[in-house]
Amino acid sequence: MTQESAVQRDASARLTIDPEGRFRDDAGRVVTLRGVNVGGRSKWSPFLPFPLPASDSVEALREAAAAFVALGRAWGLNCVRLTFSWEAIEPERGRYDERYLQRLDLLVDACWDAGWRVLLDFHQDVFAGAFSGDGFPAWCVPEADRAPPRHDDPQWFLGYVANPGVRRSFQRFWDNEEGLRDALLAMWQRVASRYRHHPGVLGFEIINEPGWGEAEDIVAWKQEVLTPFHEEVARLLRAIAPDKLVFWDGPGIDALYARHAIFPRPQGEGLVFAPHLYDAGLINGQPWTGERPEPAIEHLAAFRRDHATPVLIGEFGVADGAQGWEEWLTRAMDAIDAHQLSCTLWEFSRNEELWNGEDLSVVDAAGNERAVLDVFVRPWLRALAGSEPHVAWIPQEGRLHVRWLSAGGTTEIVLPERCLRGQAPSLSVVGEGVTWRHEAARQTLFVTVADAGDATPPRPVDLQVWLGRP
Repeated sequence: MTQESAVQRDASARLTIDPEGRFRDDAGRVVTLRGVNVGGRSKWSPFLPFPLPASDSVEALREAAAAFVALGRAWGLNCVRLTFSWEAIEPERGRYDERYLQRLDLLVDACWDAGWRVLLDFHQDVFAGAFSGDGFPAWCVPEADRAPPRHDDPQWFLGYVANPGVRRSFQRFWDNEEGLRDALLAMWQRVASRYRHHPGVLGFEIINEPGWGEAEDIVAWKQEVLTPFHEEVARLLRAIAPDKLVFWDGPGIDALYARHAIFPRPQGEGLVFAPHLYDAGLINGQPWTGERPEPAIEHLAAFRRDHATPVLIGEFGVADGAQGWEEWLTRAMDAIDAHQLSCTLWEFSRNEELWNGEDLSVVDAAGNERAVLDVFVRPWLRALAGSEPHVAWIPQEGRLHVRWLSAGGTTEIVLPERCLRGQAPSLSVVGEGVTWRHEAARQTLFVTVADAGDATPPRPVDLQVWLGRP
């Protein structure tokens, strides 16, 4: 790490889950995760979120990974959903590519050096490159459907419904034909064993947006096929790495209808629901459909409450320049704050060419920031020593309002460098026994409430922060 990018981070990314379905750190505080997906460019060779450096030596790749992650240093994040490809890990059946795994090691290390907890996500879309997708190795595709990989079809997502090869491939997988499910378990066993002791790895996501194969009833398929599969893989991962959390999500179609979708909860401990949320227009560069994100986010918050299970919105985002994106994303972020949900925005990578025409990265090919960060990057509550939080960001005034009940301890509020723009914040704090300090290098406001003893009921704290943002 350079001195400029060095951060003070936790000793470990480890989090536990409390009986109400919230993340807790080792100090017992409620933790919220906020980050980005890294990233769309990792879906095809060379399976990296940035251009391959001229030298592919370990040292050159390490420097390139650190420089890439440093682009997001001022965004005030604490989490990254790091996508990886089974195609890259096991290009031929039984042959694992150690060179790719070493590159993945460097990315994990770079993210953790920046203070970002790492969620390792096995990422697939419409099964494999032969269908203008990604993720599964070519040898998992039926021989009759094998073709050179492509990423030039803007209608790729229709493959889940309209491409017989995609449906056939997934059905063979769910039926474990030729031991394909067993092969996935073997891959996950290798990955989990590799990272089970890495302090920066928070957990593993089983599979991104799984397809339902040839099933006709998607709800029944979720209950009878997908949920038992999630339980099987989760048992394996937790047996190998009991301190790591296991994340699961549903098919991609749920992301467009999240307010109505049914989400079965697998049995097991250490599980986190990681659904996706998109507007059908904005994700494709078209105008906003007008469908408000708040009802879907309320539905997800109710799932957390009803199932005592943490929710991390694993993907949400907007195509660059799509009409109406700013209002939709502002509404989504306000609702995420209101319900204190964790989230990772799709996506962060340097795309010198686009995957199937998708253009959702928060930076351009040269690494320059895009306007989406003006809405996504905002002050937020990262670690709460207390209960009943209220969080509201009023960008027109450059003002953050946070209140909670505290029985003592230190609460952490992120004031991103990008929002401060070199200015010191000003504060108004109401509460008994409250002290605070702002550490600009850590982009954090630490608010400490003196412990008044077990017999004292929780005391209200009301905090307003002005960032002086124009």
